[in-house]
Amino acid sequence: MRGRVATAAMALLLLVGGCASEPGPQSTAVGPSPVTAGPSLVTAGPEVRAATGDAARRAAEVTAAWPGSAAQQAWEHGYFPVEDTTEWMPAGAFRSGADKAAYLSGHLDLGTTLPVSVSGTAEVRFADGSRLTLPQRSAKEVFARLTARSDVCATHCDSRLTVTAVRPGTTTVATSRGQATVPVWEFTLSGYDRPFRYPAVLSQAPAAGPTANTFDGSSTVLDSVSADGLVVTAVVSYGSCDTVRPGEVHETDLAVVLIGRVDRAPARACDAAARSTPVEFRLSRPLGARTVLGLADGRPQLPLGRLGRLGHLG
Repeated sequence: MRGRVATAAMALLLLVGGCASEPGPQSTAVGPSPVTAGPSLVTAGPEVRAATGDAARRAAEVTAAWPGSAAQQAWEHGYFPVEDTTEWMPAGAFRSGADKAAYLSGHLDLGTTLPVSVSGTAEVRFADGSRLTLPQRSAKEVFARLTARSDVCATHCDSRLTVTAVRPGTTTVATSRGQATVPVWEFTLSGYDRPFRYPAVLSQAPAAGPTANTFDGSSTVLDSVSADGLVVTAVVSYGSCDTVRPGEVHETDLAVVLIGRVDRAPARACDAAARSTPVEFRLSRPLGARTVLGLADGRPQLPLGRLGRLGHLG
């Protein structure tokens, strides 16, 4: 495997390998803590904790579905962004609430001619020099999507924006194969110096399927991989009265699934604040080129590069 969210620092962190490290300290657990307390690391200890229970069965399903799947092909050989590529706003975004309301409600007028592609294709260029030709998303399609928006306009409903210029451009996107330069359409709006940008090619990542939640483990978000590839650290979410235990792993030759273990608190007065903590998972052999897959959604993950970036639990 080769390497807003997920970040540029993700690239190549999965290309690690090496020999076994010295046994680490015994496993630890994190229990209820004050709201102001920072995350405490749950260490892996020297032993490999193999998956158990319903979570083990779910992890086996996830890893069995990965080889040869459309997701694997896109992840390893296609264009699979690991950040939001819906649009790129200029710094500061909107000048006023009226402009924002007009934009979100699709109140845009076309005051220029939309460019037309002759070939109908566009090229994605990866940092390693490889290139990928994909169908081009036309400027006409982008404009149609913008004007089809139907967000409820509470105020400034009569405000409108005018597109004064549309030009081709490029931007850099973090993908499963590392940084990539991708084509965009740059829309200039009246009164704005910097353009609003939209992708001229679409992700090849399959749409997310239904998320399974009928298992006894907790989902995790991959954060980092040790230098020897034997210990991966992931973020686990838990409630204010819960206790986070050392996690478990399910491994195959091609993929790894991390399973968080959280002891839910008995019925008692607990605040509703969600918490998260880093948890180490020890593997039986270096991660190497294997892909880390989400327990619930089966989707591939790259290291976030720093703890606490939640909202991507899979």
